[in-house]
Amino acid sequence: MQVHRCRFTDFVPQAINAIEYAPATVRRPYVAVGRANGDIEIWSAKGNLVYEKTIPGVVNGSLETLAWAHQTKLTKDDLELFDTEKEREKATRRLTERAPRLFSAGLNAVIVEWDLAKLVPKAAVDSYGGAVWCMSTNHAQTQLAVGTEDGHIRLFDITDDKLVYQRCFDKIKARILSVAWSHDDQTIVTGSADGAVRVWNTDTGRMAARMTLPREGRDPTLVWAVTVLPSGTIVSGDSRGHVIFWDHVMHVVQQDFRALGADVLCLGADADGHTVFASGVDPKVTQFKLFAGGKPASGDTKKKAGFRNKKWQLAGIRRYHTHDVRAIAVSSHLDRDLLITGGVDTQVTSCESRPFPNENPYRQPCFPPLNGVVSVATEGKLILQRQANVLKLWSLGKAEPISQVLNGQMESGQGLQVYERQRDLLQMELKTKTNLLCSTISSSGRLVAASDVEGPKLFSLVHSESGVQVRRVRGFPPENFVPEYSESRGATQMRFTSDEAKIAIATVDGFVSIVDISEWQQGVFTT
Repeated sequence: MQVHRCRFTDFVPQAINAIEYAPATVRRPYVAVGRANGDIEIWSAKGNLVYEKTIPGVVNGSLETLAWAHQTKLTKDDLELFDTEKEREKATRRLTERAPRLFSAGLNAVIVEWDLAKLVPKAAVDSYGGAVWCMSTNHAQTQLAVGTEDGHIRLFDITDDKLVYQRCFDKIKARILSVAWSHDDQTIVTGSADGAVRVWNTDTGRMAARMTLPREGRDPTLVWAVTVLPSGTIVSGDSRGHVIFWDHVMHVVQQDFRALGADVLCLGADADGHTVFASGVDPKVTQFKLFAGGKPASGDTKKKAGFRNKKWQLAGIRRYHTHDVRAIAVSSHLDRDLLITGGVDTQVTSCESRPFPNENPYRQPCFPPLNGVVSVATEGKLILQRQANVLKLWSLGKAEPISQVLNGQMESGQGLQVYERQRDLLQMELKTKTNLLCSTISSSGRLVAASDVEGPKLFSLVHSESGVQVRRVRGFPPENFVPEYSESRGATQMRFTSDEAKIAIATVDGFVSIVDISEWQQGVFTT
């Protein structure tokens, strides 16, 4: 048996730009991982990370930030609609049982809400301020704060499944790079490209305080990340590699750490606000812990006399990645306290946060866990690769024939002399709105199938000395390949049978259909 080592495939995994946990009120713990090309992976975080699905991004799309929302309390306007307490309780229960909502935004200046079941956009609105660099939902899960290129913070109303522009705050002369809500939702903290951390009053939309960071050189310091702890302490990470803890009352520096050798791009904190993680261009993950009276802070720290002597300390450093780390997420409401990181090296890395830095991480592969990007035509000796909305086809190389005598003398793993190298046969760009979900090729290489969220497509390939001719097979798929009540026709998996008479299709809704394609040349298909 001959084994081909295919180093000519040029699949490029996409960098991770955002990682967000679903709110603690959601029954099933979800994690959303946003890729640079707009794809969003949904993982289950019950125990170790388990991949569930991928929401394909739009072709040539962009993703910089993600935000979840799960409203569990009625607003003041909603309370007036119900006369009795029992009606209010039922309405609150309905809110709690709803699925969480997921929003994404990027440099294309559009805020998108995604349908997690159909894997398609549910709603989309303009940011009204150019590229979106950051966004965050308030703790009541009723408003979405968005930081844009033009220097405005804009609020969007997300109550009752809405996504409606509400108002904007005063403008600054620099882009907003990071945003975070205080735990009482009374203020918003932002970091910007002019080297300042600002505190905004959410009622008036005006700046309540400004904290300026020193420069290193001529260029202003960039505040890439901010977060607000339950105690009110503000934490910022900047382009100097510093992590600064700010007093939220006096708005002065409490402690300043040179955490990394380059830009701090992301921050993450546990639910208690006693542990903070930072990372960035220097791919070390740095942990800070709050100590009170010389001991690590805990839930009852405030009752102890030594609480006034609280200090943050650099508690641990680990290097989980080879390149820039752009996203950190920490969860304390699950059975396991998971720390999840990701960045330019495209790998999702997870470990328990409490024993950090002594815990070894789990590294998820950079390739799609279920929908392989490469398919093989065993008889035709062809390789099909999927990237975004493009399909590429190669023919495998050939080795010199070996006599039976030499074959018996060769060792396993010994290289063979190649007399014909692989050939690039085809590059086909499909006219789809989103990136492809899956693709496959038949054993002989005569048929290729690919699917986006709108549905699968079938193509015939005619091989000749002059090249490969591609034709779209009309009439595929048949209308009844999914039930009438199915809400989606997109396929997540497809496979041809060995005789190429049938194709198995697994849909987004979880249906599996077997379609007879033996008469594809006549355009006849049956399910």
